[in-house]
Amino acid sequence: MKIGIFTDTYNPVTSGVVTSINMVEQEMKKRGHEVYVFTTSKSVQPNENQTLYMLKSMPLLIAKQYKNRIATFYSREVAKQIKELGLDIVHTQTEFSLGAFGKIISRKYDIPFIHTYHTMWEDYIHYITPIKGRNIYLKRIVRNFSRGFVRKAECVITPSNKTAKYLKYKCKVKNKPIYIIPTGIDIEPFKKENFTLEDKNNLKESLGIGKDKKVILFLGRVAEEKSIDVLMDSMPDIFKDYPNVVFVVVGDGPGKKSLEEQASKLNIADKVIFTGKVPWNEVPKYYNIGDVFVNASITETQGLTFVEAMAAGLPIVAKYAPNLSEFIKDGKNGILVRRNSDFKHAIINILEDKKLGNKLIDNGYITAKEYSIEEFGDKLEMLYSEIIKLHEAKKQAETKAEKNEQKKAIYKRIGEKLLKLTRLRK
Repeated sequence: MKIGIFTDTYNPVTSGVVTSINMVEQEMKKRGHEVYVFTTSKSVQPNENQTLYMLKSMPLLIAKQYKNRIATFYSREVAKQIKELGLDIVHTQTEFSLGAFGKIISRKYDIPFIHTYHTMWEDYIHYITPIKGRNIYLKRIVRNFSRGFVRKAECVITPSNKTAKYLKYKCKVKNKPIYIIPTGIDIEPFKKENFTLEDKNNLKESLGIGKDKKVILFLGRVAEEKSIDVLMDSMPDIFKDYPNVVFVVVGDGPGKKSLEEQASKLNIADKVIFTGKVPWNEVPKYYNIGDVFVNASITETQGLTFVEAMAAGLPIVAKYAPNLSEFIKDGKNGILVRRNSDFKHAIINILEDKKLGNKLIDNGYITAKEYSIEEFGDKLEMLYSEIIKLHEAKKQAETKAEKNEQKKAIYKRIGEKLLKLTRLRK
């Protein structure tokens, strides 16, 4: 198959969306398929296989700290190249510029189009309006926009049940199959056995952390929706009773300055370390210095960092959210807290109770293995193949009723195959 991925966000940007796209590329190429990525200028191909096509773009003024870019909605030159490539399927990963371009290409060259809905945008409207509170009208606009974008897609992929429910019930996406396919990860780079004690101590030393210090670790985008301030509020009491503990925030983003100010006001600045942006290939090393992984965000659509932390052998403390409870089982492979004030007690319990910590680590690693890149590839490859068959069947159908019958049969078959592939690993 010749697969076209259309995305506004790509390497060297570090995000869950980019991780997901890299996994699609890696696994589909390994299976012998051709993958072509269409994205914004200033992107970087992660390897020597030059399958990257860049549209002219400019910095996005909203949340410019992320260095996001917005591309032109059409390029005659790239469209001509796409025609020569003869794509079999268009897979959009954004609702904005490159997503619009992908939809245009789909119509222009009669190529089936599917979409992965990664981000519940109403959780991010604080970047475009200073008004605090519900912002109900802006949320309604965002929901209508999301519904409108996927209207012509053959199907929609979401990384979690939470996102699927959001599209179905809040965005009112009807008569459109929504398939839940969590992004798989390659867990090998995260394993603790990849790193020596010397590696761990050297990294700690470079960050100004004593080798005997315990590390409470957050890794991810440093932004308001990640609720790192909630974690910060728990730290003074922890540090008071456990002076041998530090809080390390790995990553960068627009929330860093306010968090630094919060640490100063709480008089804990000397025990809070901000690493700034870390190159993707070095991220596994940073997990390796942690003793507890913490995250208070309830806006995650899947939460790949939790799976990475599990693969790295870290016990997890997280804020309860329906999508997280799909794979984090409280007291078994992680701790889910209901109230912000519970973070302190949960973290201390893990630091004090070695038996509990080891239980969470062992079960967490089992969970991480279930989110394999191989299963992700199996599901995606099957979906691509079935949607291509559906597209051909619809073209050959002589009546609308026949076309609808083909759609119903193939959509049902996809659902059954996804369920079977999930059961196989259980």
